[in-house]
Amino acid sequence: MKRKTKLPILNKKILDADYVQLWWSDINSDAGWQHLSAAKKSKTTICVSTGWLIKKSNGVHIIAADLNFDDEGLLADVGNVTTIPTVNVIKIIRIKL
Repeated sequence: MKRKTKLPILNKKILDADYVQLWWSDINSDAGWQHLSAAKKSKTTICVSTGWLIKKSNGVHIIAADLNFDDEGLLADVGNVTTIPTVNVIKIIRIKL
């Protein structure tokens, strides 16, 4: 039997957080053998994550990419949570829903 669920409208009333595209720098490693000159050219990896910015502090930026809702259409849980050290954040673009 199909469950009847009230569909929510995604806006600040659902979750009091900005929806963002967050650009950040991450560690890059290579366990293989390479010449020293090539190893010295190694760079960090640039990443992009999107979701609701549920926490922003001097230490961390936390994004929740997924949400789920109860049968009344109210926010129940967040998922796919990414915690990024603030020092790794390159830029944040706010996306209007």
